[in-house]
Amino acid sequence: MMVFMKKMDRISGRSCHQFLFLVILLGSVLQVRAQEGDKRIEEIRRLDRQVNEQIAESERVDEGTGLYCNELVVNKGDKPWPAVGIYRTVFKFYYTFGDREKDPYPNRLLKITVTTKRSARHEYAEYLFNPAGQLIFYFEKKDEEGSQAESRLYFASNRLIKLMRGQRIVPINSREALEAVRVTLSEKKKLMEIFLKSLGD
Repeated sequence: MMVFMKKMDRISGRSCHQFLFLVILLGSVLQVRAQEGDKRIEEIRRLDRQVNEQIAESERVDEGTGLYCNELVVNKGDKPWPAVGIYRTVFKFYYTFGDREKDPYPNRLLKITVTTKRSARHEYAEYLFNPAGQLIFYFEKKDEEGSQAESRLYFASNRLIKLMRGQRIVPINSREALEAVRVTLSEKKKLMEIFLKSLGD
């Protein structure tokens, strides 16, 4: 009986070491993936800051900066809409030159902003694109009767890598995240069509 107990102790000790090794290995893999995700998000934030600086510079300086803006205003005179009241939406498309050897005209979209005012409700959204024309960041802010809600979606290679609702991180495979991605990409598609039409032939 004692021999059997000693053998069991050796087996359970070995299993414990193997289990501990697997836990450490899994923790290391998850930490590396988290750092990779953070690097991609930091790069998106850096690009966002850079584009915002370009926009601010182009709005401050009269001469050409290589950044263009097309603006569409819905209900410019702020006339009241039935069952809505005051309503106004402003779409801004910021763009610059792409590959000038293939196309001499500016057509590379950098950012879209959408500002909507409906009586006491205000909404603001941003869509940020990388040099390949892919959506990499979506920001939304809703202000309704003093309460605010913010969402941030980060993308890499057309896939969601992080979703934040306020300070809460939403699991990217959850139903909430999948619905947020569906709505965001659907709206982006509509806005891209408006942008391309605004460029003309």
